[in-house]
Amino acid sequence: MNIRAIAAVAGLGLFAAACSQPAAPTAPVEPTPQPVADKPADDAFAYAVNYECEGGGVVDVAFNGNGGAVARLDGSAAETLPMNPDAQNGIEYKNATTTLKSDGSSVTWTSGATTKTCMIKTRDLPAPKVEGVIRALEEKDAGTSVEMKVGEKISVALVGIPTAGYVWGAASPPAFIKASDGPGGATSTAQFTPGFAGGNHWEVVVVEAVAAGEGEITLVQRRPWETTAEPDAKTFKFKLKVS
Repeated sequence: MNIRAIAAVAGLGLFAAACSQPAAPTAPVEPTPQPVADKPADDAFAYAVNYECEGGGVVDVAFNGNGGAVARLDGSAAETLPMNPDAQNGIEYKNATTTLKSDGSSVTWTSGATTKTCMIKTRDLPAPKVEGVIRALEEKDAGTSVEMKVGEKISVALVGIPTAGYVWGAASPPAFIKASDGPGGATSTAQFTPGFAGGNHWEVVVVEAVAAGEGEITLVQRRPWETTAEPDAKTFKFKLKVS
């Protein structure tokens, strides 16, 4: 899901009607809204929501958009758990042998004689990577100087709040660069829990050198439908020399 699309919907006044949640690529079956964040598709458990259990043990859960989950206890074999539409309390996922009840901040895992009650332990997630860039900048690199050649690209990953309509973009970029939207993603595994709304997200701006030049590049956090940044909008600046 493109984070800029979320902000555009907000500008049309439809964001509130969606209860602060952007529309998913396909309509979810779940009765609760899905996370805003883009979920990487490679290794599900690398981005799973982790729950630490009373008395020891860990339950890892990868919630998916079709209303189910894939889960495991203490690193054991993964189990596919469809959502139970007949659950009486909270959200429940189950197969023939295992039941997982979830309220977002905690889960209860029951399989055979084993029952575990576990609390969420969130993990910070790194910024999305962009292939083909010669350097990846983040907030700590504000004010830095970068040298690059025509045809090369760099990425700038910053934390934004697209659920409030604010996104990062280049302000009056000089003619010797081209700035475009890169990937976006979650900053925390908590954003993958069912019903999660709002929160900060990674946004990436890709800067490509299209001609020789030198100057200061300014990225501004703003609402796309506004012609100028609000007084309290954040900025990120760095110096760029292209040869």
